[in-house]
Amino acid sequence: MFQARPSRRQALAAGATTAALLLAGPAAVAGCTASVPGSGGPDPLEGPARRAEADVALAAAVAGTHSTLAAAANALGADRAAHARALRAELHRVHPDPMPSSTVKPPPTVAPAVSPDQAVAQAALTQAMRAAQDEAAELAITLPGYRAALLASVAACCATHTAVLT
Repeated sequence: MFQARPSRRQALAAGATTAALLLAGPAAVAGCTASVPGSGGPDPLEGPARRAEADVALAAAVAGTHSTLAAAANALGADRAAHARALRAELHRVHPDPMPSSTVKPPPTVAPAVSPDQAVAQAALTQAMRAAQDEAAELAITLPGYRAALLASVAACCATHTAVLT
C-alpha cells in the first residue's frame, strides 16, 4: 500500500538521532577505559597542550612571514590557543598547582623559524595540524568521558584546518 513520506522535520530528526548514536559509540567505549587521571606518570593531556602552544607560535610566525597565509594561520592560531587553554584548564582541574599561579612563570616561547618559501611554510602548518590531529585521536580512545570528548574536538578542529590548508 501507499506509505506517507516522512516530513523534512522527521527526516532531520532521524538523521540527528543516527548521528548521535554513531558518535556515542566511540565515546561510550572511551568512557569505559581504565585510564584514570592522576594515576602516576605525566598526565596524557600534557603533550597535546604543549603541541597546541607550539602550534600557536608556528601560526603566528607563518602569519607574520607570509601575508597570503595570514588569514588561515591566524584562524588556526586562535583555535589552537583555545585548545591550549581548554587542555591547561583540564590539567589544572585534575592537578591543581600547589603554589599560587602568580609565582609560576611559563617557559619562554621561542618563535619557530619559518621558511621564506610559502609552499614550505604552508606544508609546515599542514604537517603540524596532521600531527596534532593524530595525537589527539589516538589519546581520545584511551581516556574517559570529558577528556575523550575534549581531544575528539581538538582532532576534528585540526582536521578542518588541514582541509583548509590543502
